Amino acid sequence: MTNSKRLLAILLGLFLIIPGGLVAQDATQLDFTIWTFDVEQVQGYIDAFEETAPGVEVTLSDVDWGQYHDTLVAQFVAGTGPDVMYASDHWLQEWASAGWLVPLNTVFPAEAVEELTAGMFPYTLQGMSYNGEIYGLPYYSDPISFVYNTRLYEEAGITEPAEDWDDVLEHARAIKAAGLVQYPIGFGWSQDEPFSIEVVTAMLMSRGDEFFDENLNPTFVTAEGEPIMDSALAQHIIWVKTAVDEGLMDPESLTRDGVADGQSVMAGTQAYGMSRASGLAAWQDPATSGEAGNLAMIPIPGPTHETLGFVRFYAVTSKLAERDEAAQEAAWQFMQYFGGPGPDGSYPVVRQWALKWGLGFGPVPLYEDEQIREAFGVWGDVNLLEETAMTARARRLSPWYASWDVFTRAELQRAYLGQISAEEALVNIANSWNELRAEYEQG
Repeated sequence: MTNSKRLLAILLGLFLIIPGGLVAQDATQLDFTIWTFDVEQVQGYIDAFEETAPGVEVTLSDVDWGQYHDTLVAQFVAGTGPDVMYASDHWLQEWASAGWLVPLNTVFPAEAVEELTAGMFPYTLQGMSYNGEIYGLPYYSDPISFVYNTRLYEEAGITEPAEDWDDVLEHARAIKAAGLVQYPIGFGWSQDEPFSIEVVTAMLMSRGDEFFDENLNPTFVTAEGEPIMDSALAQHIIWVKTAVDEGLMDPESLTRDGVADGQSVMAGTQAYGMSRASGLAAWQDPATSGEAGNLAMIPIPGPTHETLGFVRFYAVTSKLAERDEAAQEAAWQFMQYFGGPGPDGSYPVVRQWALKWGLGFGPVPLYEDEQIREAFGVWGDVNLLEETAMTARARRLSPWYASWDVFTRAELQRAYLGQISAEEALVNIANSWNELRAEYEQG
């Protein structure tokens, strides 16, 4: 269907033609589900969208981030899922292979989808793709960053930021010995924190590897299943256990989420923080942070300085794919407004998320936006942020990744605490991956 015919269909779809004139039909309803974050603001975006799309009404639901995956899976299984929803790269393959999410070009104009996604950061586009098909438009997209407290460094007499993970330990020892903080190192690695595996993956990438190779085989055991103790994962486990054993890492790291971890950074009770790069916006805000102005982002320590880029995105479900053309037209307007340039090319939602919260984004051209550069420059090095986004890479994922992730978070904690050896953790994590893979491949 041509664009002019699509517009005519939308206009006529708003009315029922009867003798004597036109009578307004019921509005097209869309169900939209998000995880709980600034829900009031999202509703404001919906209200603004509805003004640009007469005859479309959007019903908003929200679910806590920690329960989002399981809640939505239950809805999919029950056939009660939404039309449009937030999704994440690390759940995409599971949900797409089950048929719960559908490629954008199966319900929307393929050429328009290709045009909208052409200018995305490479890791963003990769994170929204499965089997060569694009499943979303980015809600926000960000690399994992490493931040350190320049005030604590100065007071401890440390003159240069860390280049590798050994430097982080040495600098943490100096900060602790100076009596500045009890635990210089901290993370948000609660077993209920889905974000934690992304931080670990970024730490592995900075060491030159990740959990799996290009064939989705574990990189930390041999083909015979023996642990590889010079692998990135083994070295990571040993590093964390050293930090725990020496009292350099806050043991509460294993029970708190990323928000609580960030609060420690902002309170100045730990010297380091790892989070999405744009998280530095809140950490540098004098209204919320006692260390505003003292925090600086640097390339993640390690021989490669590589980092993970992740994406959260607007996806459409099989429920929408089964609805009529009017619903799909309404959803396409919604997707362009929320994840794209909108009706006037201003990126009304993506741009406002960047300006209000400092959220990272998928479209590369937005780094040319003067207001965004000015806003980001208040709390960070804009050129470093852009360079990091351009060089970050997506991790290797699979349809069984989400189940493996839950197991691995717990297994890593046992290794960090010395409840099992690093060798046992490597074998157990690899076995879990291989068993889940076999189950999936057997159908």
